[in-house]
Amino acid sequence: MTDQTGNNEERPATAETHINRDWARSLSLLVVCVGIVAASVYGVQSEPGSYYEHRFHSGSFIMLPIFSVLSVFVLYRCFVPWGAPVRISAEGFADLRAGKEEIPWNEISNVVRKGEYVSLTLRRKYARSYSFSLTQKALKASRKSAGPTHLLVAAWCLKTNSHHLLDTIAAYRNKS
Repeated sequence: MTDQTGNNEERPATAETHINRDWARSLSLLVVCVGIVAASVYGVQSEPGSYYEHRFHSGSFIMLPIFSVLSVFVLYRCFVPWGAPVRISAEGFADLRAGKEEIPWNEISNVVRKGEYVSLTLRRKYARSYSFSLTQKALKASRKSAGPTHLLVAAWCLKTNSHHLLDTIAAYRNKS
């Protein structure tokens, strides 16, 4: 079983498991986004002389708004407290980054790992009523393999990886 830190540890699949954020990764993402915004601000105000400076100047006009919005979003996610993003219990699964509701195990028909993601296939009727977050919709739009009934759980800024996350979900799902 996986505990909050992502270490293998035998735990009963009866208590609720919370998988917390990895603060080092979360803050690193924020630093990278702010760095790109700073470079884009420099690029917007620079006078292009060569071909490469012109491309940097032009690209900065595209990068600045995109990474400014992303920086504000990452800053919000880092500093607005909402607890552990992933919660797994005997009743169901919840990823607060993807939606606010806990998904009962009987509404999940399949769980597989696809690279960095764990994909949960929700039953069609339940998927229609589940309110996916804007970030989940964007994530699903970027992945061709994710259909309208899939919930993608990314282990990017969590204190675990997709292998351990899949094992933990399977342990709880098999107990229900």
